[in-house]
Amino acid sequence: MGKAYSEMTLAERLADRISKNREMERKVSAKRVRWVLDEIVNQLNSRKQRATYGAVATIVGVLPRGLMGGRAKSAKYSWVVASSGPRRGWPTDYEEDQIHPECLRQILQGAGRIIDTEEALRMWLEG
Repeated sequence: MGKAYSEMTLAERLADRISKNREMERKVSAKRVRWVLDEIVNQLNSRKQRATYGAVATIVGVLPRGLMGGRAKSAKYSWVVASSGPRRGWPTDYEEDQIHPECLRQILQGAGRIIDTEEALRMWLEG
């Protein structure tokens, strides 16, 4: 659309949002998704590496909020962590006894790097 968002009618705004969503879906579908969540989590767990929900979700091809849907909280999945805020580096809504001991050590000591971009995670997974 050629109009500024503030100048659009409600119908034009809706059409613009639908168009943008379809473009994002097309880009995700066009990417060759090679990794699935459990493969990524297995790599993170075996190599004791934290990565953000956003980085993992982008590679898997889903939204970060839905990434862990339907999965029980466990030490294995605790390597996927928040990217910002006061709980940066922590897995969301986990109790300390649900977090892998090494992951918890990294969190509490501020140790270890957190992979927070798709590109960095792809390089790490493939390298």
